[in-house]
Amino acid sequence: MADAAFEQWYVQGLQAVRTAADQGRAASGSEHARNAPPEIRELMEGGAKVFGRHAETLGGLLHKAGGAAGSAPNPFWDGIQKGSQHMIQAAQDAGVREASVVAAAQIATHYFIAAYGTLASNAKHLGLDEDARALKGLADEMKAADERMTQLAEDKFNERAGSGA
Repeated sequence: MADAAFEQWYVQGLQAVRTAADQGRAASGSEHARNAPPEIRELMEGGAKVFGRHAETLGGLLHKAGGAAGSAPNPFWDGIQKGSQHMIQAAQDAGVREASVVAAAQIATHYFIAAYGTLASNAKHLGLDEDARALKGLADEMKAADERMTQLAEDKFNERAGSGA
């Protein structure tokens, strides 16, 4: 019984992260992205493509695990989205708003790193080594994206936000 419950939990986790990837793709095309400087637009457009690929991978893993690829509630992601929107809207000037958009993207990225790592561990426990490798690959891709965003924030947006420019 425990294995069946664990398998069901794994499938639910895949469904929830798939929901987040779909919503992340939509958020990457948001008004904040369209009206942002070129570096942020490029970051967000790239994010939309990554989320699209990740949603496809997650859909394949779901299908293989016997789960439906439909949406599933994801209160973690809902909180991240609401918090990110609040942070961006609270920014008092353009420089801080730009830094906030990058920060929001990083917070979302950290969620995916944690979620993919957890799911990879769960897949490994279930003997789904191929799934575990795929999920680890998604986590590694997000870690690399996080490093690029950190560099972008440190090299450009945090300094711009701090100067009031």
